[in-house]
Amino acid sequence: MSTRDPFAFLEKEPRPVAVKKPHWREKLFSKEREKDKEKNINPPRRTSKSKPNGTARGQQKPRLDASHRWPSAQDVLNAASPISNPASATEIYPPTSFPSPPRKTRARKGLKVRFSDKDPEVIGEGGDETEAPTMEISLNRGRRSEYDSKTPQLQVDTSLGAADGVSQARTPQRKDTSDGINTADLKPLLIQSPQDSEFLLTLNLGGAGSRLSFRASPESNSFAQRVRAKMQAEEGRALQHGCQDYPSSPEEDGPRTEKKSTAVSPENPNSLSSTHKQGGTSPIELNLPAALTSGPELRSLSPPKPQPIPRDPVQNHPVSRNERDTSHGTQLPKASLRSLASQVGDTAFTDLKAYVAQYSPLIRIAAESGKPSMEISLAEWIRAAVWWFLRGKKKLEAYARSRSSGSGGTSQGSPLNNAKQAVVDLGKALWICENVVPQHSELSRYGTRGIDAIIAVASTTGDKHLADCLSLHQAIMSHLRSLAMSIKRNNILPELAAEGDAAVQADTNVWVGYPVFAPDVSAVLSGAATRSVLVDNSGKGPSIVQMMPLGDTSRYFSYGSMFVEACISSQEDDSQEQFSIPCALSILRDRGDWYVFAAITSQSELVNVMIQSDRKKGPTWDDVEWHVRSHSMRVRMPRGFELDVSFQDEDFKNLWNIVHYTLRTEASLQPEAGETVIFEYTLKNFQYMDSGTPKAFPAEPVERCRLRLFERSTTVTEGTGSRSAHRGFRLTVLTSPKVKTLSSVRHIIGHGAPIIFGLLRGEDGAPALMLKVKEDGMSRSMVMTFQEVQGRNTMHALLLGMTTSDREFKIPDIPLRAYSIEQPADKPNGQPVKVHLEFPAGNVSVIDQERAYVDHGYGPTVLSEHLRAFIATEWGSVTDRLNLGPGELKLGLDVNNRTVLSLYRPAQQDLTVSIADNLVPAQMPDQIASFMQIAMVKPMVRRFDFASLKDLHTFQAAVTGFNVLFDGLASSFMISRRRMVVPIYKKWEASFARIQIVQQEKVVQLVAFLADFNHGRCMNFVLKGTDTLESFGRSGKFCIRLVDAKFALPKTEDDPASNFVCLDMLDYPSEHDDIMIAFDSEADRSAFQAAVPGTVREPSKMGSLRR
Repeated sequence: MSTRDPFAFLEKEPRPVAVKKPHWREKLFSKEREKDKEKNINPPRRTSKSKPNGTARGQQKPRLDASHRWPSAQDVLNAASPISNPASATEIYPPTSFPSPPRKTRARKGLKVRFSDKDPEVIGEGGDETEAPTMEISLNRGRRSEYDSKTPQLQVDTSLGAADGVSQARTPQRKDTSDGINTADLKPLLIQSPQDSEFLLTLNLGGAGSRLSFRASPESNSFAQRVRAKMQAEEGRALQHGCQDYPSSPEEDGPRTEKKSTAVSPENPNSLSSTHKQGGTSPIELNLPAALTSGPELRSLSPPKPQPIPRDPVQNHPVSRNERDTSHGTQLPKASLRSLASQVGDTAFTDLKAYVAQYSPLIRIAAESGKPSMEISLAEWIRAAVWWFLRGKKKLEAYARSRSSGSGGTSQGSPLNNAKQAVVDLGKALWICENVVPQHSELSRYGTRGIDAIIAVASTTGDKHLADCLSLHQAIMSHLRSLAMSIKRNNILPELAAEGDAAVQADTNVWVGYPVFAPDVSAVLSGAATRSVLVDNSGKGPSIVQMMPLGDTSRYFSYGSMFVEACISSQEDDSQEQFSIPCALSILRDRGDWYVFAAITSQSELVNVMIQSDRKKGPTWDDVEWHVRSHSMRVRMPRGFELDVSFQDEDFKNLWNIVHYTLRTEASLQPEAGETVIFEYTLKNFQYMDSGTPKAFPAEPVERCRLRLFERSTTVTEGTGSRSAHRGFRLTVLTSPKVKTLSSVRHIIGHGAPIIFGLLRGEDGAPALMLKVKEDGMSRSMVMTFQEVQGRNTMHALLLGMTTSDREFKIPDIPLRAYSIEQPADKPNGQPVKVHLEFPAGNVSVIDQERAYVDHGYGPTVLSEHLRAFIATEWGSVTDRLNLGPGELKLGLDVNNRTVLSLYRPAQQDLTVSIADNLVPAQMPDQIASFMQIAMVKPMVRRFDFASLKDLHTFQAAVTGFNVLFDGLASSFMISRRRMVVPIYKKWEASFARIQIVQQEKVVQLVAFLADFNHGRCMNFVLKGTDTLESFGRSGKFCIRLVDAKFALPKTEDDPASNFVCLDMLDYPSEHDDIMIAFDSEADRSAFQAAVPGTVREPSKMGSLRR
């Protein structure tokens, strides 16, 4: 039976054998020793009553024929003897040799079993569904019963200084009937104090070369071991609370102390700090509390001992793990990180208080030198405490930086002076908080209540001023404990002690002297005077919590404090004398806004200046003039005053960076010149993936970021006037003002590069939009998660330019067979036609401004800022903005394929191309980006292949503004040209032609695209109602002649634009000749005659009038 289970009386209990190495237990030591056949119990201490060489225990062996499991009344009476029942596990026992265990006999031989008279014990919960293994319940029920029981517990003090003569609260313990040894002596020990439990872990109980290890054994991967580790951690925390609340109460400490045979003084914090100053300590020891350091210093930090501990010769060799298990029967409690941190903090704070205690008389004298302490209000004391805490913290940070950078050390006087002054300044704040505030007269009416209770009462009764002051008091004490840890970690106090107090002087003054100003100056400095001529009754100014924050509050974020020198001046002041005002400047930001504040305040209530966003309440950053060379700034105050603030170099840079970064970040949400806000949204999540350094945005998703999308435009001024042209978008995402660290990103999208997007779903199914941008050769990705699908669709549609705004209309989608953008051939340079972008299929729609709002004399599609064609396919889209002047858009028709239409336009900077990231090859984004850069300087041709001729006419009318009245093929197109001198006519004939009659309002044009014509590819001219047309037939063809037509000859130069016609600006009609058009069917000729204006007649036998 295990010695940890004194209550398992229903199982067989053979005589003890050699304890087998368990496979589940944590190993606290890295080595083991050989098992000795003769196991001696060698306790580490002796009491004054114990004898070095004594006989065996005075405990009678139990009778085997009448063995009993529970102690008798005589056993309880005998338990008062410290020899028969030692006070602690470290109490010395007379040396006893245990014979080797006999061989295992038949189970339960010679044993008698009887039922217990005690109440049943609850050993677990849950029944068959319990989560804890049965073995765990058996091992831990004894310890759990100790915590739950209200009767006095068996408490064994294992501390070196408190083990002498300590009596135990004794409860009847079941005995082991196998060998007569009381199992209460082998029960796991309940440590009285956390320092003692941690101390046991540092004892070198292993062999030579062993070390303290918190790593688990190789067998610790089982489920039972993981459960046991969790339970041990919980027990450690319960033990810590139990040791703090129950064992250390005065009612229990008194009786136990009276029973001690030798008086032992408790630990003194002063002795701890003074002992810690002696000698140097290793960096590892600095990170541990005083009770965890080993070696001679550990013994010096322990309470004084009444006598040296005699050691047995046998005990000189290290005790093996099995020997410790069998002799002591204890399992050392596992160290709790929380308990360890608490002990380190308590020790460090105690050391700090012990050090600054020597300056308390000087601080008290300096505090009462100005005026009696009773005449100083609580708010003034709190302001002074905050002032010195901030000042001490600032100097302490500077000292730590100087040490880390190697610019200072203990060998230099100045850094050490700063370190000592920082500690003394912290001591001033500590002295005020511990000795002045709790005894202040303003708190006397609350009786003996604690500070927390007074804060609750003040908050309930509406006394906000008192609640704020006391909250600052509590915050100072909390921050002082944190700084005490830093002081201990940096080993500052031992260095100061080694240097000597006389060698390093410190300033113990508490109150800072300020000049006395005139009432009007004091009103401006205190913030009571505003720019308004009326009395401001809106409310009181900022409180001390806002002006001198120790950290973040429920309303403000704090970005640190710095100490500055301020001087007040006025243009009306004839004297040039200026008085320096020591002030503290704190940088704040409201949790609901991005605007950063600067609070400038003095130790007294003389200066309370807040640089904020409302000009009516005080100065803003617009009233600040920065003087970079002198590291100062000038603040324009109300009533013509100016406040000059001088900084240290580093402080000025920090303030400059914070203010300008915050102002620049907030300004990014405002439209710049030529920008218009078209979309804003509060994202559910935003994640920014950036491969560069430093990171512009946190790598993890950030909630509730603000998004704004701006449309960028520029003004184009030409002879026809000024108009706005699209230049892409600017996307800005800014973290919520509720996040302390402001981060923002801004990117130009859709200008000179494609929009790479992806439609995604978040973890909870929320709609998300992914955008990729490439700037400065680096790719960045943005994943924006929206609250609803509508938000994502709206932003996506705005980026692509496919939504209509006010006063715009959109024609229905027109299906396309194919779409491409190509660069025309450059014959002089020998470059062929190059296709940059090609869509296999899709649809096109046209968006334009309503015709009623066109206010110029050109066509409705000319100079249009709204006209754009949106072409979409499965993996991307193109938004082609046709914001062109007169004569810039040209039309081309294919003679062989009647459903193909081409548009020729000059270079453009308003083209938008979007592609789906997961549907295109990896190299396509770079290819399209290169094409868009070329399109900015080179003309391009768009080719549309429609599904029907009707769709072509619909698109042509939407883009050009001309409705198609007739579109047919002519078998012959002939121009009769008269020679210059003689009346001889030469015929220019094309064997095949495509003829269109288009109309815009009252203007009718004939458009002809010619095949196999050596004098040009296309031509167009105006048809009027006065024109004469003759209808006739020839060689089976149905012909019509335009008599004396006025037109311009087709262009024959190598210009690619010569293959296209311009409908809104025609060339001058320099030719006056007859044009004959022949059709293959009479129906085509009849349709042509119906579309053209003018009079149709039979041909004259006399010929034309010119003949």
